[in-house]
Amino acid sequence: MKFRSLTPAIVSMAFALAFPSTIAAQKQNTPEQRPGLTIRMETDLVVIDVTATDKNGNYVRDLKENELEVYEDGKPRKIDFFAVTDQAALSRPLAVVFALDISGSLKPEETVTLREAAMKFTELMQGDSVFAALAFNYDVKILQNFTSDPRKLERAFTKAVRFEGSTRIYDAIDRAITMLDRQAPRARKNRPVRRVVIVISDGFDSASVIDRQELLARANAAGVTVFSITLPSYMLSPTQSGERVITLLDATRVVTATGGRDFAADSRDFTPIFRLLAEEIRASYALAYYPDLRDGRFHDVRVKTSRPGVQLRVSRTGYTAPAK
Repeated sequence: MKFRSLTPAIVSMAFALAFPSTIAAQKQNTPEQRPGLTIRMETDLVVIDVTATDKNGNYVRDLKENELEVYEDGKPRKIDFFAVTDQAALSRPLAVVFALDISGSLKPEETVTLREAAMKFTELMQGDSVFAALAFNYDVKILQNFTSDPRKLERAFTKAVRFEGSTRIYDAIDRAITMLDRQAPRARKNRPVRRVVIVISDGFDSASVIDRQELLARANAAGVTVFSITLPSYMLSPTQSGERVITLLDATRVVTATGGRDFAADSRDFTPIFRLLAEEIRASYALAYYPDLRDGRFHDVRVKTSRPGVQLRVSRTGYTAPAK
C-alpha cells in the first residue's frame, strides 16, 4: 500500500511505521526508521475501506486523497490517513471468517471444490493474514479459530460433513462478527487488520433470531465487511437474462451496507469467484481518522467523491465512539 499522512509529526511517524510502504516523497522527508521500534495502534481509530468503480463496474484505482470526502453526522471530517492499495502486493493483513452453509445447499462432494478454491484464495491473500471457518444450518459451529496455518484451515473444511436442517445465515454472520471483534488480532506487525466475512450460501434464512438492523449495527461497530457467494442452487428468475432473483442478503443490505459485494456462483467451480473476490479486496482505499468525540454514541459516516461517474462502496456507515 501507498500511504500519505496528514497528522502531526509524531502521529505521522507512528502510521509510517505501521505501514512501511509509503510514497516516495514521504520517504525522502522521513528519517530512517530505527530497527525494532514498535508502536501501539490506538483502538479508537476509525478505519473506512472504500472500493471505487466506474459506470461499467470497472475498478477505479487512481483516486487522489483530495477527491474523497468524509462526513460525520453530516459535517465534513478531516481525513488523518489515506492509503491506496498496491496491486502488486497486499501489504495490509486480513482477518477472514469463512461461513459455510451446510443446510443442504451444498453437496458434500462439492466441498472439495470449495475447499480447493478457498485455499487458493488464502494464497492470494497472504501477508500476515489469518483465517477462520464456521459452518451453519440450524446451529452455528466454529470449525477453526483464527490461524495462519493453511493446513489447519484445509482440515476445517473437511469437518463439514452433515448437510441438513434449517438455515441460520444471519446468526452465522453475527457469530463471525463476534469472532472478528473478540478473537482476531487488531494488528499484525503493527499494521491494522482488515476484517472480512465471506458467507457461502443460497441466500435463504429460516431460523435466525438476530434482528437485521442490530446485525448491521454490530458489523459497522466492528468495522467488518461482509461478502457473499450465492450458490447456483438459488432459484433463478424466469427472465431471459437468467439473473437470479433478489436474496434476503440483498433485501436487507447486509452485504452492500458493509461495503461488500455478492458473487453469483454460476457453476460449481469456485476458483473464478475467489479470484474476483481477491481482486475486489485488493482494489481498495483505506481512510482513517481519530474521532473528536468520546461520548459512547453511534455516529453516522458517509464518504463521497468529487470525480464524476464514480460510485463508492464503503465498509461502514457509522461507528460507535469510545466512551470517556
